[in-house]
Amino acid sequence: MSSEPRYKAVKTGPVTGDEPTWLHDLPVDNLVGAITALSGEVYILRERLRAMERELVRRDVLNNTSIENHEPTESEQDDDQMDLDTFVNRIWTEIARDRKPVANVNPNAVDYFNQPDE
Repeated sequence: MSSEPRYKAVKTGPVTGDEPTWLHDLPVDNLVGAITALSGEVYILRERLRAMERELVRRDVLNNTSIENHEPTESEQDDDQMDLDTFVNRIWTEIARDRKPVANVNPNAVDYFNQPDE
């Protein structure tokens, strides 16, 4: 029998101590968290943007090339830069975050989440 710790791929209860290292490599775990958060955000934005563009074209507010040909004003460029800075900071915050839990869970709560061993 191996002396290696037994790892489960699925979280089976609340985090009551240090946050688990799901992939057993801290930097990779943080990167996976960032990619997952980013992927969800990007897909939601894609869906919403696609729906908005279709509606605007259907209503003859825009033609099919209006967005590709758009040139932002200086003020819009400043706003876009601030938004980009916030966006990038969110991603790097996830990558660089420490592994301590963000909430204190009563240790007795574990009893409600324990699953029988296989």
